[in-house]
Amino acid sequence: MGDRLDVRASLIVIVILSAGAASADCTAPPNLQHFYSESWGIDSHNTRFQPQSDISRANVTALELEWVFALGESMSPHSYPVVSDDTVFIGTPSGMLYALDRDTGCLRWSFDAESNIRSGVVQGRSPEGRVLLYFGTASGHAYAVDAATGDSVWRTDVKDHPFALVTGTPHYADGQLFVALSSWEVGVAMVPFYGCCTFRGSIVALNADDGTLQWRTHVIPDEPQVTGRHFIFVEKWGPSGAPVWSSPTIDAERGLVYVGTGENYSRPASATSDAIIAIDRNNGDIRWVQQYTELDAFNLACVLPSHPNCPENPGPDLDFGAPPIVARTEAGEAILLAGQKSGGVYGIDPDTGERLWEVTIGRGGYLGGVHWGMAVNERLGLLFAPISDIAAGPTGDVAPAPGLYALDIATGAARWSQPIDDNCANRELCAVGLSAALMATDDLVFAGALDGMLYAYDAASGEVLWRYDTWRDFESVNGLTTQGGAIDVHGPMIAGDMLFIQSGYGSFGQRGGNALLAFKLATTTDFSDD
Repeated sequence: MGDRLDVRASLIVIVILSAGAASADCTAPPNLQHFYSESWGIDSHNTRFQPQSDISRANVTALELEWVFALGESMSPHSYPVVSDDTVFIGTPSGMLYALDRDTGCLRWSFDAESNIRSGVVQGRSPEGRVLLYFGTASGHAYAVDAATGDSVWRTDVKDHPFALVTGTPHYADGQLFVALSSWEVGVAMVPFYGCCTFRGSIVALNADDGTLQWRTHVIPDEPQVTGRHFIFVEKWGPSGAPVWSSPTIDAERGLVYVGTGENYSRPASATSDAIIAIDRNNGDIRWVQQYTELDAFNLACVLPSHPNCPENPGPDLDFGAPPIVARTEAGEAILLAGQKSGGVYGIDPDTGERLWEVTIGRGGYLGGVHWGMAVNERLGLLFAPISDIAAGPTGDVAPAPGLYALDIATGAARWSQPIDDNCANRELCAVGLSAALMATDDLVFAGALDGMLYAYDAASGEVLWRYDTWRDFESVNGLTTQGGAIDVHGPMIAGDMLFIQSGYGSFGQRGGNALLAFKLATTTDFSDD
C-alpha cells in the first residue's frame, strides 16, 4: 500500500507542475452543473448520438491533439469517461478513478477502487443534489463516488457467483442503478479439473442513493444441475452462461430494461442465450425473449484440443456484445435495434420482441460482426454498424467485410458502406476492422479501428473526412511512458469542442497501450463558408 501511495504522490506532483504550465487550477473542485452525457450510450436509449457537439463536417479537420494522459501501466484500459464542463472522469485497470482537468489533463483528485475498473463511468444526482459517479469492477462490485471530492459514498457486491464481474457500464435512471453481470468463468473453464459451469448472467437494480438491492433477474431462470462427470470425479453442470456484457438500455415509456446476452457455457443450452430480453424495470420480471442463435454452447476450453470442458458440438459463440438501441423511424414509430457478433443486425418491435427486419453484414465470428456498439442518427433515419470480422472462430469460406455500414432504421436497407483501409503493413499484433463502439453527431460518425486509426465519417455519405493514427508513443501530461495501439471496446467520446479516445487494447492478441488522447478544435481557424 505504501508503494502505491508513493506513486500517487509522485503523480500528483507531476500533474500539478503540468497544470501550472498550462495555467489551469487543478486544486479547484470540478464544475458539476452540466455533463455531456447521461449514460454510456449518451442517452437512456443507448443511441450513441451526441447532440452536444461543436465538431461538425465544416470544422472536423481542425481537430488537434491537445493532451495525452497515461492510464497506468496496464496495456488494456477498459473504462469510458463521463465529461463535465471542466472535468473528465475515467477509470483504469489498476482500479484508479481519475478526475482530470478537461483542458489540460492535470489531476483534480483520484479514488482507489482496488480492482480493475472495467466499465464506463456515469453520473447521477442524489436527492440532496450531490453528483455521484457510478461504475463497476472486475471484482463484481458497483461503486458510487462523490464527483466533487472523490470520496466513496457506497460500494455494493453485486455478484452471486465467485467469477462474476461487471463489464457493461451501469445505467442510472430516476434513482435506480441497473448493473449487468458477466463472468470470468468462460475462461476458467480452460482448467480441466474445474466443474464447468454454474454462472448465470443477470441484471440487478440498486437504489442509486445507497446501493441497496431492489431486485435481481437471472437471464437463465433454471438453476444449474449436475449433468455428468469427467475424470471420474469432476462434475459437469448446466445450464450456464448467457452473460450480459453491455450496458442496459432503458425504455421509460414502456417501463422496460433491454439487454443482450451471450452464449451458454455448457449444455443443456437455454432459450435465453444469444438473445435480446425485455425486463420490467419495476420488479425484474421478464416480459419477452427473442433468441437469435439457438444451441450456442461455448467456452474457451473449446479453443484447446479435446478439452473435457468443451460442450459437445460447440456453438459459434455469437454474443450480443453491443447493447440494444431504442430509436424512432422517420415516420415516428418506435423500434429496437440490435447487432450481433454473427454480423446480423435486427429491427425489433419493442412491445413484443417480434422481428421486423434482419440483415447480415460480413461473416461474423468469435470477434467478428458487431462487437461493442452501434449508433443512430434519427434525423437522417440511419443506423450505423461497425464490422470487425477478425479471423477467429468458424468463419467458413465467407470473405471478411470490415468497415462501417449505414442502414435504414425502418427497413434495414443499406444506404451506404465504407470499407476500412488496411494499415497493418509493418505493424505487429495488428488487425483490420472496426470493433469499438461508435459515436454519432448531427452530421458525423466517429470510429476507432483495430489498427489504431481514428476516423470521422460524413454521416450522410460515408466519406472519410478526417483521420488520425494513434499507433505510436506519446508524451503524457503525467510523465509516464505512454503507448497507443489497437482501438477497441468503448470507442470515442465527444464533449463540445473536444474528442476523447483510449488507444491501446492488448486482449485478443492485439497491440496494447495506455493512452487517453484528448483532441480539441483549433481556435484560430476560420470555419466560415466565405
